[in-house]
Amino acid sequence: MRWSQTFVPTLKETPSEAEIASHKLLLRAGLIRKLTGGLYSFLPMGLRSLQKISQIIREEMDRAGGLEVLMPALQPPEIWKESGRYETASDVLFKAKDRSQREWVLGPTHEEVVTSLAASEISSYRQLPKNFYQIQTKFRDEIRPRFGLMRAREFIMKDAYSFDVSDEAAQTSYQSMFDAYVRIFDRCGLKALPVEADTGVIGGKFSHEFMVPAEVGENDVVYVETGEYAANVEKATSGLKSPLADQEALEVSTLSAIEKFPTPGVKTIDALTKAPFNVPADHQIKTLVYVVEDKPVIFLLLGNDQLNEAKIAGVLGTTQFRPAEPAEINDWLGAYPGSLGAVGVDDIPVYADDFLKGGYDLTTGANENKFHIRNVSVERDIKVKAFADFRTVQAGEPCPITGKTFEGADSH
Repeated sequence: MRWSQTFVPTLKETPSEAEIASHKLLLRAGLIRKLTGGLYSFLPMGLRSLQKISQIIREEMDRAGGLEVLMPALQPPEIWKESGRYETASDVLFKAKDRSQREWVLGPTHEEVVTSLAASEISSYRQLPKNFYQIQTKFRDEIRPRFGLMRAREFIMKDAYSFDVSDEAAQTSYQSMFDAYVRIFDRCGLKALPVEADTGVIGGKFSHEFMVPAEVGENDVVYVETGEYAANVEKATSGLKSPLADQEALEVSTLSAIEKFPTPGVKTIDALTKAPFNVPADHQIKTLVYVVEDKPVIFLLLGNDQLNEAKIAGVLGTTQFRPAEPAEINDWLGAYPGSLGAVGVDDIPVYADDFLKGGYDLTTGANENKFHIRNVSVERDIKVKAFADFRTVQAGEPCPITGKTFEGADSH
């Protein structure tokens, strides 16, 4: 075909909307054009590239025993209510009404649809295993569409679903898909890291995401350079010991009594580390208050650690939570952030990070503005409902499997 007969509207200048290299190139090369935020048209060369990628995926899915189907993008809300995800995934659902005012869901994924299909058509274990896949349009109500095709409201996705007679058989199917993904990324010329990931609202025993390192990514990963371990920070665990682990074991009766002291102007962990207080961050208790399914919950970590919200979902079994507002916190605890603690709190569930187990001689907020408490013993003074891994792993920490130092990267 002659150049004059096709349509490749290249650009000399980069549109102001383009933030990252891939988005700039897609626009300037005439592969895509923006309709509005999170919605893009594929132009002839862009569509051709998309079709080539789709062909690679189809060949590898077929090689792995997948059966291609095409399921409706428009879905009845009843199947989402039956799975429970009508509520738990409500923040990403696009909903529409027909002329009879009946509600529909624009599919962000197809677990509900494919499960309904399998339930009606598969009646015997002799029909298993089956692995259905499709390449189809998905819709998600992104809060902030950005980075071009990386975070869009409407996008094309390959999704696959296996049905097996046992957990062991399901793991075989999982490995088959894992191997297929390795081949797909290899054929596309991408260096992809298979990383352990949080299962999210979909659930399940384990999950892997294939992350491609990028200067501007949507996820943070930690990995060992030699390849023995890689994980999304939402899932990653660390071989790092708690700084409290070396405290000498003491009888509770021998510990110093708690002591309240004034801390005017102190509202952060860092402020308490400075003179005249000089309390190291790893001997402070960070107190964070969340609203979980409309009820207050307290999370405790060492002062120098960051809370990992994905781990909250894993421990509590819900994604329906948010940080509490200062006014709510003041109503519940009698103080504002900067002076919060869990000492003496009986009417709000308290969850603590594993690093706090057995800790004593710690400092925390007094639940009285401009005051803190020292000599706090977690075992003696705080009613902890459960300990769990709530902290975010950092690059530079040791791998829990190999002991080697974690590297870090942004990826998508």
